[in-house]
Amino acid sequence: MTSFFRDEKGGSERLRYCPKSHSQSGKSWGATPGLLPPPLLRPLLSPRPHPLQNLLLLLWTLLNCGLGGNAQGPGEWTPWGSWSRCSSSCGRGLSVRSRQCIRFPREELCWGDTHEYRLCQLPECPPGAVPFRDLQCALYNGHPVLGTQKTYQWVPFYGAPNQCDLNCLAEGHDFYHSFGRVLDGTPCSPGTQGLCVAGRCLRAGCDGLLGSDAREDRCGRCGGANNSCLFVQRVFRDAGDRPPRPRALPERAL
Repeated sequence: MTSFFRDEKGGSERLRYCPKSHSQSGKSWGATPGLLPPPLLRPLLSPRPHPLQNLLLLLWTLLNCGLGGNAQGPGEWTPWGSWSRCSSSCGRGLSVRSRQCIRFPREELCWGDTHEYRLCQLPECPPGAVPFRDLQCALYNGHPVLGTQKTYQWVPFYGAPNQCDLNCLAEGHDFYHSFGRVLDGTPCSPGTQGLCVAGRCLRAGCDGLLGSDAREDRCGRCGGANNSCLFVQRVFRDAGDRPPRPRALPERAL
């Protein structure tokens, strides 16, 4: 967290401050942002710092960074972890990665999400494979539910309001039951591109991230601003005795 270095011109020791700059709390010391010598710092008379002075510098940093000091603003995110394995063994599924928020007392929570989900596309499932939602409903087959000793055979029911609840219809009966949320990576409904994540139906953007708003522009660039291609239109005449026929060339990337 802290490190020391020597200023060769001034002959003084400076302290590399914690990730937060004092400009956030209305204070600024030193000419280089992030290198903030404490007010008690003086030029050294000997080439090596005294152990007591190092201790004072460390205590000063802790007091200002974490122990009731003036650190403000959100915390700092750790780097993203690795992507998990795909939630499905065939067809479409999702993988997830996470990060943690590191913050000192009195600091706000980090801005952003702790988890990120992306679409993973595997080879299509073989004919006759049982869909993921059907498997989840079938887990309750033969088990008493609804506070009685009766048991039922369950199949998915898609007429309920929330597509990401495990709504299952009792075969041979005219009622369905909701068993809570479906597992992450379950398709929202047959024939759609959305996948359920934490109870919400999300679609993937062109960047492959679920819930992303990224879309391809007219030039085919993901998240572009329609400025990476040129629209070209010309009229061409066919050779031979046939009458001329106009043709239009589509947009072409530069």
